[in-house]
Amino acid sequence: MPSKSLTWNGDAVSKRWKDAQIAGVNATMGAAVNHAKRNHPWQNRTAVLEGAINITDPAKPIATGVEGVWGVNDQVQARILEVGGVITAKNAAALAIPLPGGGVVFRKSVVIPAYPYLRPAGDATYPALAQRIRRAHDKAGGGDD
Repeated sequence: MPSKSLTWNGDAVSKRWKDAQIAGVNATMGAAVNHAKRNHPWQNRTAVLEGAINITDPAKPIATGVEGVWGVNDQVQARILEVGGVITAKNAAALAIPLPGGGVVFRKSVVIPAYPYLRPAGDATYPALAQRIRRAHDKAGGGDD
């Protein structure tokens, strides 16, 4: 009777898929960062917030797959622009708001409307995650494994 053998490549296949997941997540986060920087709805004056949009933690393996973080670090105005909110005077009786033609108006609080830029970037770029993982896997010689 003829004998057959099998060479087990499971570890190499698993590594290729994990590496492809890392590459796909990083590529997707990069696309989201670029989208957020190009498509934010606010008027850019200093480019500080726009420049702070980045990948904060590159993708890395975790027990259930791969994880990475993108967004904004160290910019206090980032959250209120994304979700909106109310600013209330804390250390004074009122907020002093400069007017465009000169002068000042005083208010106890002001409502800041939401100007989302991170969520829409995720909505636009996340659907391509699986395709990016597949492309990275195929590029690494994954083929049909």
